[in-house]
Amino acid sequence: MFTFNKEYIIQTLKEERLWKVGEADSFSFGNWKLTLRKEEKEYNPYNYSVSGYNENGASIGRRYKTMEDAFLNILNRFNENINMRSYSTLEIALKMESSIQ
Repeated sequence: MFTFNKEYIIQTLKEERLWKVGEADSFSFGNWKLTLRKEEKEYNPYNYSVSGYNENGASIGRRYKTMEDAFLNILNRFNENINMRSYSTLEIALKMESSIQ
């Protein structure tokens, strides 16, 4: 299991082009245990998925067009309401997010 931190995010984004269908990483973020996976072509344009559960028993499963979109939504605590999100871009999130240092 990987550590979900700034270094992991930056390194994984650099390696995104190398990911093959079915490749996945698992990591913890807050009280979530998550898996990021490169999706099959049948889910195009959604190339990545994030699934997992938290210690309270809640589960999540979402698909994203890009790895960056997936990371941004994780850092926004899976908030689907754009007006209620803490971060509008991944760059801002990486500068501001204290829990991923």
